[in-house]
Amino acid sequence: MKLLLLNARLRDIVAQRNSLLLICVSLLLIVFVQALYTLFKSEHVVIVPPEITQSFWVEKGRVSANYIEEMALFFATLILDNSAGSCAYQRDVLLRYAVPEAYGRLRAMLLEDEERFKKEQLSTSFKPASIQVNPKTLIAEITGDLISYVGQKRLSQVRESYRFAFTYKQGRLLIQSFEAIRSQKHG
Repeated sequence: MKLLLLNARLRDIVAQRNSLLLICVSLLLIVFVQALYTLFKSEHVVIVPPEITQSFWVEKGRVSANYIEEMALFFATLILDNSAGSCAYQRDVLLRYAVPEAYGRLRAMLLEDEERFKKEQLSTSFKPASIQVNPKTLIAEITGDLISYVGQKRLSQVRESYRFAFTYKQGRLLIQSFEAIRSQKHG
């Protein structure tokens, strides 16, 4: 009788051990699959800084259209909202985001504008009206009103369109080129 009870308990313990072993092996396989998935998965980071108006994301080799839009608006402000006193600082900030191939060209353009601003005591204000973004080619076209002033006197208001071409390198969106593409004078 004791032998039958002992054999029954032994069978229960072996069955319990086998079920726990099966559970442990299953968990080990799940952890291994998760490790492989994590190793080959590209990151998708959602960023919401305090001064940006919308969230955006960046991945290994791609960026969201919202990110390109926000950066184009930021760079347009640095280039087009200018005065004789702010040109140098804004130029230095903008050039931090230039690709090496475009650095010289952008610097020359900004220095030329800076000389003109200082010589004529000019200031400009850009009010964006629309923006079109192509996330595949990393190009943004901004259209808005560029208002020029000398002192307190308003010289002109022109509807301008500008094109930014970007490059995405090492997690950063860098300026490849900046150019005016259309101009239409307002009253």
